[in-house]
Amino acid sequence: MSGSVRENAPPDPDGSADEPPVTRDRVVRALADDDTFRVIVAVTTETARGAIAAQQATGATARHFAELLTGAVLVRETMSPHHRVQVVLKGAGGRGSLVADAHPDGMTRGLVKRPDGDDDVTFGPGNSLLVMRGGAQGMYRSVTAPPEGGGVAEALMLYLQSSEEIISVIAVGTHEAEDGDHAWIHCGGYVVQLLPGAARGPLMVMTERLAAMPSVGELLANAGGNADELLAELLYLMPHAKLGDSNVHHGCLCDERAVLASLATLPREDLIELTIGDDVLEIACDYCTKDYAIRSTQLQGLLAPS
Repeated sequence: MSGSVRENAPPDPDGSADEPPVTRDRVVRALADDDTFRVIVAVTTETARGAIAAQQATGATARHFAELLTGAVLVRETMSPHHRVQVVLKGAGGRGSLVADAHPDGMTRGLVKRPDGDDDVTFGPGNSLLVMRGGAQGMYRSVTAPPEGGGVAEALMLYLQSSEEIISVIAVGTHEAEDGDHAWIHCGGYVVQLLPGAARGPLMVMTERLAAMPSVGELLANAGGNADELLAELLYLMPHAKLGDSNVHHGCLCDERAVLASLATLPREDLIELTIGDDVLEIACDYCTKDYAIRSTQLQGLLAPS
């Protein structure tokens, strides 16, 4: 017997891994000396690779997936650094979706739900972007439609401007292998945010500066996939103060207890049926694909009065 479990609860303040691993993936934050804007840079290469491998994503889906994972990290850092953020890109007509799940300790994972009979989740007219983030007052939820002809970055920028009323420039991208097999050499992005009370002028100057810069992929290549070097590229000769940095890594929250908790939500009749015989229920986590073997005696325990 086999099945799957999706630990996909709404964002909560304390959903995080026990001991974050050390990777080269970083988030670096800086503030302009005149307090007009702040810059957040994220390098997510190893994180994206881990999520892509777990979901067996390929082609354009893998690229959009990598960009969405980076975007979720940037939105979390911009809007809810101490809370969980989930970003869901839904295909037109409900045909497939991409999920990016970013946690306050840097643990980031994702999910690819493919349309029936198709390997790719397409990005184009009819898509929608759902953002759920935790906050001091509870959970915030917003849905936007990506602009026509835009990509993940444009969809996220529209979300920040229309739903959060944050004037920002956001960019995400990948530096791919020359053979075009979507083997990511580097992955990352940045947010430039106008601070409250500042005039739009400084952001316009920064926007023009960014427009003249190479793509995110080229910037990542020039920076060697290093977050500090990417920040230096963006703020070259501009006075600023580095505010700090933190780790980002691919991981998961699943464990046997979470699997049993998911099974406990099934109707009692279904649980009784699963306990018949000595078969082992094999369940795989949708996020990391780790397998769990649940014995009938464990299922019987779920039926006992609490």
